[in-house]
Amino acid sequence: MRKAVLAGVFPVAIALLVCTLGILFLSATGLLHEPRAAASAAPNGTKAAALDSLGQTLTTQDTLAEPLSEADLAAFAAGDAVFKGNCVQCHAINDVVVGPALRDIHKRRPISWLIPWIRNSSKMVASGDEYSVKIFNQYQKQQMPSFALTDAEIEQVIKYLEVESAKESWVVN
Repeated sequence: MRKAVLAGVFPVAIALLVCTLGILFLSATGLLHEPRAAASAAPNGTKAAALDSLGQTLTTQDTLAEPLSEADLAAFAAGDAVFKGNCVQCHAINDVVVGPALRDIHKRRPISWLIPWIRNSSKMVASGDEYSVKIFNQYQKQQMPSFALTDAEIEQVIKYLEVESAKESWVVN
């Protein structure tokens, strides 16, 4: 009788363990939580609120020049999704992965340079663009894949990187 009960309970326990580990993995990688759009201005009108990928409210400190507009918050959320779907395999904000860290990329290069670079870095290297060749050589001639992203999607990724780069001035509530 005991063997029959164990034979029924054991597969259920294993299935429960596998499901729990799967949920833990998806949660840790951020795949379980869908980025949500942000709230607009806080009640006092001096701070903007956003939700990070875990749904925690982020509020700008007074050190930021201006609070984020609703359009910027929407671009941040959309850019987060595009970044995680296309860029995170090779890039991080603060760390070199396969490619360079992207903190303050919006300050290092103009958007007019970033859009063609993200779309087709190989073409820019082949054209002899000095900075493109420098990056290509610095990262062991590893070519970044070409992406069929729209200008708007690339601008959303840049907005995401801009906000993430300013994380020191964010507080998690």
